[in-house]
Amino acid sequence: MEGWFSRSSSDDQQQKPTSSSSSLLSEWNSYASSQDTSNAGISFDLESAVRSANNTVTGTFNVVSKGVRDIPGNFQSATSSLPSGKALVYFGLLLASGVFFIFIAFTLFLPVMVVMPQKFAICFTLGCGFIIGSFFALKGPKNQLAHMLSKE
Repeated sequence: MEGWFSRSSSDDQQQKPTSSSSSLLSEWNSYASSQDTSNAGISFDLESAVRSANNTVTGTFNVVSKGVRDIPGNFQSATSSLPSGKALVYFGLLLASGVFFIFIAFTLFLPVMVVMPQKFAICFTLGCGFIIGSFFALKGPKNQLAHMLSKE
């Protein structure tokens, strides 16, 4: 075993010296040339297929980028309707609180609604209020109120 690591030859194992990069390359070239002659009937030009795919992707990208450049307005007007990170955090917190209260209302207080209906009503109302409030935080109070009062 020690001879294998130090690359020394032993009496029972004869190793011939090989240069791995040149022999591997020459073996690959001979294999590739033999495959080219044996598969003469089946021809697939990989280079032209890649070139065709590249031209298709490039053409599609050019059409899309031209359409994006032709959007009216500037970048500031396009991103003005996106909520800020703070608004997204408030939205997530309020939405999670609302879902939590509705979950509590249905799992804890719905089965005992006959005994204590006010606890179910309080939890359900708080949950719905938090969910509606989350959308106020996301869209802004003025936009959300205008959306809620529209006749659509």
